[in-house]
Amino acid sequence: MSATTATLPNQTANGKQMKKLIAIVVAALVFLFFQFVCPVPTGLERTAMSAVGILLACIILWVTEALPFIVTVVLIFLLIPLTGILPYASTETQASVFNSSSLLVPIYCLFVFTVSGAVMSTPIPYRVASAALKFAGNSTTKLIIGFSVATSVLSMFVSDLAASAIFIGIGLSIVEANGGIKGKSGLAKALTVSVAAAAAIGGIGTPIGNSLNILCMTLVETYMGVRVTFLAWCAVNIPLALVVSVISGFWCSKVFKIEEIKPEALSVVSAKLADYGKMTVIEIKLIVWFVIAFGLMIMSTWFPQINSMLVAFAFTVIAFVPGINLLSKEQYYKNIPWEIIMMIIGVQALATGLVGTGVAAWFVNTVLAGASAWPLLLVVLVMCFITMILHICIPVGPPTVSVAVPLMIALAATTGVNGAVIACIGGILGGVTTWLPIDSIMMICYEKGWISMAEWLKKAWFPTVVLCVLSALYLPAMTGLMGY
Repeated sequence: MSATTATLPNQTANGKQMKKLIAIVVAALVFLFFQFVCPVPTGLERTAMSAVGILLACIILWVTEALPFIVTVVLIFLLIPLTGILPYASTETQASVFNSSSLLVPIYCLFVFTVSGAVMSTPIPYRVASAALKFAGNSTTKLIIGFSVATSVLSMFVSDLAASAIFIGIGLSIVEANGGIKGKSGLAKALTVSVAAAAAIGGIGTPIGNSLNILCMTLVETYMGVRVTFLAWCAVNIPLALVVSVISGFWCSKVFKIEEIKPEALSVVSAKLADYGKMTVIEIKLIVWFVIAFGLMIMSTWFPQINSMLVAFAFTVIAFVPGINLLSKEQYYKNIPWEIIMMIIGVQALATGLVGTGVAAWFVNTVLAGASAWPLLLVVLVMCFITMILHICIPVGPPTVSVAVPLMIALAATTGVNGAVIACIGGILGGVTTWLPIDSIMMICYEKGWISMAEWLKKAWFPTVVLCVLSALYLPAMTGLMGY
């Protein structure tokens, strides 16, 4: 019996290894097909097909996790020069593969993770949750909407994963204190979907809410010459994030059969959240530090000398100055997802390949021929829809953006859509999808086991569709008012 039991882990491990090996072989075959076999369309060169092959191969490896994310990024920097897309070293007419992937975005991400790590090391998230509970009272609808908005607001300043983990933990503790049963509690199902959706949606609100936002802003500035300022991003996307979070929470409060909450269940959780007392010195220092940094980034809108990137770099250093010490070295390292940072570096190189070889423009001119005659609303809706579908198929944000943004830039060349719209669509729909719980933000809530896959598929799609439609209607008008 014990021998049989012992073989099960080995069989499972062997099965996983076989799946990874199959994924690697499939990725290699896809790359070789585009590199040597795929016909080259008129007007393009073989390097364009090579760029597509590398992109698709990397997406396969990222989605299946057949190789560590960082190793796949290293593969990008190996294959792009070998296939002739970009050279190893810069020439008089062409930048190298290493120069094409600017380090500005990854270093900016270090500031984002500084903010996230510092906030998560203080009681601030729990103070926000306590405020949401006070707002809700005994109303289940207000509880779910309150948690949605609170999660969304927190997610604008810390990592989406951290925001979802905090609020789903607190929400489910209410369900457990209320005697909820897994698979049956409508309150648990509503909180699972609404918190996951709000965490992703809130990340679109500010440039520091999600690393995808600054990546999209950088790609648009690089290839379209359009600088989306820190203030413009916030002014456009914070209202959108809050409105969709409220709609999402209200939807979840109505489509699930929610049981009544016993007063004693709320009392148990409220008592736990009330133990933090007065604001601590470290919280005050963090708020002052963040307000000054955020204020300077907003001022960069009117004073280009105050570059928001430089502000981020400077305040990352200031956070660790003796006497300030917003978080420890261990806390900081724990909050840095190096795989995401490396993936962003690789994505910039892939985007350069797709734009530089002309394959993105060819795809748009071939598949979306006649788009120049479409109404602006239809063009933006198609951009939103394409990005949404790509993210459903590629449940990782940076690879989705590496495909979607170059396509939208090519489409903008014939339709006149402004760069701010493209940056926003990339950050919004490249970072939010609630259709399936395979995105990491959705998974952290789904894996708690309170809702089935079938019920998720039936009811969790709504927030993404609302976000897609509202983005198409809202972004052109709002960015136009901002002067884009």
